[in-house]
Amino acid sequence: MLNRFLTVLFISCLLSQNVSAKSSDDPFAKHQMLDVGIDVHWDIDKTAMLATKSASDNRGVFYHLRFNNKQLELMVSSDAKGLSPKSFSNLEIKTFKIDGKQSPLFAWCLNNQQRHNRFLQQGLSVKRNICEIKGETGRFVINLNRDTLIALQKGRQLAVVIKPFRTPIELSYDISDFEEMTLALNARSKSSATAATPAAATPGAKKCWAKPPEKYKTIKAIEYSCIDATAKLDAETGINKQVDQKVADERAMAAQRSAEIEKQRKQAEEIARQEQVAQAELDAAIAASAAKQAEIGDDISNKMVVMCDKYWKKGEHRCYCQKYIEYAPDDIQKNSSCE
Repeated sequence: MLNRFLTVLFISCLLSQNVSAKSSDDPFAKHQMLDVGIDVHWDIDKTAMLATKSASDNRGVFYHLRFNNKQLELMVSSDAKGLSPKSFSNLEIKTFKIDGKQSPLFAWCLNNQQRHNRFLQQGLSVKRNICEIKGETGRFVINLNRDTLIALQKGRQLAVVIKPFRTPIELSYDISDFEEMTLALNARSKSSATAATPAAATPGAKKCWAKPPEKYKTIKAIEYSCIDATAKLDAETGINKQVDQKVADERAMAAQRSAEIEKQRKQAEEIARQEQVAQAELDAAIAASAAKQAEIGDDISNKMVVMCDKYWKKGEHRCYCQKYIEYAPDDIQKNSSCE
């Protein structure tokens, strides 16, 4: 008996271990995480003006964080160089946090996405394409503004939660070297810096302007040096911020106008309803009075007095009650306009 019990116990332990192992091997069993530490360096391509920080998970999937002074891109591939992008039919971006706080720019993208604002969804467009999901090439792109760029440069951690399949994956990048990377990306070599010095010192150095859309003529263009990528980004960000404010103001005014029109419409409907009710009451009273007159004869006078007395008690007088004014309270007098 004891041997049989020990045998059953042993088999139960084996089954329990097998279930645990399957659970740990199941890619959908839990929320996956990938930490990319400071030991993973940025690969800087000054020719392409692109910096990339790449890391892979234990399944051989590579995640590339790319920065080009204007955009931050997250790209998923099956190779270390990012030449074989993964293709997704339903890629989602759940969160985009800098030092544990949701990025205001990402929140703006959520609030300006078609249909819903719970997460960024492949196939739904965001206003002005500030955020884009390109699932067929495994990419998520966010166009940076000045505030977000500064937050990245001053931040220590960037956390992006993506959902390419059923299981969300949290990618946590150590970005304490982001500002250093930005400086290195935009630094000129000694020879090019020497060659650029006369042009920089020349008052007639070529200037460019970041301009607002044609409809926003009150926003002034911002001047910057054509060869300064950071200055260009700052200028464009400044213009975009002013345009965003204009758009917000326009929406607020439109909403206010719409609310006022709706209020006036409801007031007009209520007045019309009250007039209809009053007319219906009057019509009903007249019809009832006529019916009673035909049916009862003299008793109609009593009915009219009763009806008119309701208005007299309110201090009101109706012309159709003029005939019965003798039954009215002393404060109700004849109205010459009712003659």
